[in-house]
Amino acid sequence: MKASPALVLARAFTLTAALALAACSGTPSLNPMGATLSTNVKGTWKDPRYNAAPMQRIFVVSLMKVDPGGREAVENALVARLAAAGVTGIASHTVMSNDADKPGPTLEEAIVAAKADGVLLVEVKAVGAYEPYSVGQTVTSLSPDTMASYNFLKQQNVYQPGDYKIAHIVSELYIPSMGRQVWTAFTDSYDAANLARNLPDFTLKLVGVMARDRMIPAPPKPS
Repeated sequence: MKASPALVLARAFTLTAALALAACSGTPSLNPMGATLSTNVKGTWKDPRYNAAPMQRIFVVSLMKVDPGGREAVENALVARLAAAGVTGIASHTVMSNDADKPGPTLEEAIVAAKADGVLLVEVKAVGAYEPYSVGQTVTSLSPDTMASYNFLKQQNVYQPGDYKIAHIVSELYIPSMGRQVWTAFTDSYDAANLARNLPDFTLKLVGVMARDRMIPAPPKPS
């Protein structure tokens, strides 16, 4: 039996965090101390059974938010970057109601109505602070970001001279018609205290690896 799109996305909320953290952990390959606007794609996974044509229409769902703008800003930025790659993106907030007095379509209904080839789900899995020492670096305050917000660290009083913030982001592509996940990207953002400032770099590199792995036809054109 095929899983419904809504069920597939519900499962995404409980996908193993260990897999994401294992793929994203370790010392960054770049020195983010000198590159505050930096996103590093640590790796991707693609279902070896998936051999369909690159996607042309993608339904975008963000479980992370920025300040200002919320989740809507993340979805809008991804849709704009997909458009630069010649792909039609549909932001979930544009077709689903946030007003309890004006109910709109369910998630499953919205995905079906969008006639999307795939569903892109982005989420912050964990955030932390890296502190430099003479013998290396130590990760502190690493914890699940249950509020799906890059502002988590602002509430932890972990700002210290010389340290920097990192967020582990997992981006997943699902096929509604097949009811399964077919692609994942594991990304580190070294501007975790201010995702709004890092959105252009994050979306550029994420959509770029989507094209590299042939999930979409081509990389985004320079803005």
